[in-house]
Amino acid sequence: MWTGYANNMSLFDGTLFEQVLLTIFVATLFCLMLSLVFILIMHILMPKKVLKAYFKEPYFNAGEIAMFTGFPFGYMRTAMFSRVLGFPASGKKRGLENAYQLAPVWYCKISKYFLYFFVPNLALLVISVVIVFIHFEAWKQ
Repeated sequence: MWTGYANNMSLFDGTLFEQVLLTIFVATLFCLMLSLVFILIMHILMPKKVLKAYFKEPYFNAGEIAMFTGFPFGYMRTAMFSRVLGFPASGKKRGLENAYQLAPVWYCKISKYFLYFFVPNLALLVISVVIVFIHFEAWKQ
């Protein structure tokens, strides 16, 4: 058993609350790492027709085009287009609401389901980090 935890306590010696919180944190962190792998795959499969038609001015300014072209922000561009392809109404402000018509149906559906998976996991991770911070800061006093 690992004994590097505070004061030579085992990792499993915490309260049930702490064990559940740690489990939730580790599980959501693992799911978000899988999401990064999935975004890499989606980046490779991104329809070139969508990028040629919409990743230019007037939809994006020159600074955004330069920033979202290379590593690492190219993956953020993939996530942004995944949101627009999965939920076309979300691209109304930039005029991207018809971008889904250039992408295959399977890509749009996968984008939608990915966002259904990613957003709650990210929210759960942030909430668990806040709870861990509050719990252990209150515990120190």
